[in-house]
Amino acid sequence: MFRCILQSIFLIAVLFPTIASAGEADSRAYRLAPGDRITVTVFGQPDLSGDFLIDDAGTVSMPLIGPVEVKELTTLESQRRIGERLADGILQAPSVSVRIAELRPLYVLGDVRLPGAYPFRYGSTVQSAVALAGGFGPAEVLRSTAVADFMAAEERVRQLSLQQRTLLVRRARLEAQRDGQDSFTPPDLAGSTDDKDTVEMVANEKDVFSSQATILRDQIATLRSQKPHLQEQIDADNGQSDAGKKQLELIRQQVDRYGSLVAQGLGTKTNDFQFRVLEANEEANVWRLHADVSRLQMQSAELDFKIQEIDAAFKRQVATELQQTRDRLTELEVALPAAIRYRDVKLRYAGGAAQNGKRQISISRMENGHTVVLNATETTPVEPGDVINIETDMLPLVPHDEAAVGPSASRPRNTEEAQAPGTSAPISR
Repeated sequence: MFRCILQSIFLIAVLFPTIASAGEADSRAYRLAPGDRITVTVFGQPDLSGDFLIDDAGTVSMPLIGPVEVKELTTLESQRRIGERLADGILQAPSVSVRIAELRPLYVLGDVRLPGAYPFRYGSTVQSAVALAGGFGPAEVLRSTAVADFMAAEERVRQLSLQQRTLLVRRARLEAQRDGQDSFTPPDLAGSTDDKDTVEMVANEKDVFSSQATILRDQIATLRSQKPHLQEQIDADNGQSDAGKKQLELIRQQVDRYGSLVAQGLGTKTNDFQFRVLEANEEANVWRLHADVSRLQMQSAELDFKIQEIDAAFKRQVATELQQTRDRLTELEVALPAAIRYRDVKLRYAGGAAQNGKRQISISRMENGHTVVLNATETTPVEPGDVINIETDMLPLVPHDEAAVGPSASRPRNTEEAQAPGTSAPISR
């Protein structure tokens, strides 16, 4: 029992190397980067508050003010920037709070018991990350379990790749709809155009593009078809109004002439009154026709407004779907390479078992928009989004295993063979 207590204390010390106050200090000093998620609270404005993902451009898209660049800013600096944007004609003296909702996870790959993604904690080192992953891998791996793990990892890569291709085609379709194009061209999917799933997916997106364009076109055409009828009524009322004006002018001339006769005692007041009533009725008819024309013109303007409203609503929907698609693609840009590396590790274990050889530890990290690979030790501090790879010399594959798993099971070139110790080199993503 005493040994178990000591082991528990040691594990806690490894997993939580910093105290709360130090973690809070690191959080305040942390520089935000793409892939982080922050919570923005605008006091008294719930519609402007919420969780926002920092995209690959280092910006968060907020209501009313649009994209705000927060890359390489602390939470205090970012809330000042957001507050300044809100104060620029949106709110008076806005009160903004920004906190980190979720940091980019750590990815631990290679010769560990549980490769995968793990939450980042301030003060973490390679050793604590490996502890989260269950420690360094065992000396022996059951072949059946390794093969099953590899097949599951391969299926995971296939699903993520299919999702990525689907989202790339969808993004092309949405961008074409946003730009008002009559058709869209799917992007080059690097040799997968003959794949059955890809062909079906492209055909589906083309059907969606065509059906949505038809629906929008029919709605607008239905509204526009009403305008000629309204214009015919307007023209008819204007013609009646012109005729009424001419008749009214003749009646007024007659009233003036008869008024002169009444003044000379040659006409009766009764007839004069009837002429004036006739004049008033004709004038009222002219004004009624004017009112009808105004009403019809207002209906025509309302049709134009409805057409614009339908088009704007469609574009808003397309913009929202496009942003969601881009966010998901950004997430896949992180998840898919990690899944591929995880699959490759499982493939290595399916072809042989780990020896007690020298471990090679490398960290893949984003710096200035590029991925660099750093040599590391167990005490090396890690940062959010780091991909930690643990490699151990593997037993050579026996000939029949090589034939079973294919040439891709051969061990990849070691990082230290590609660069000098203590240096970092950018690699393509």
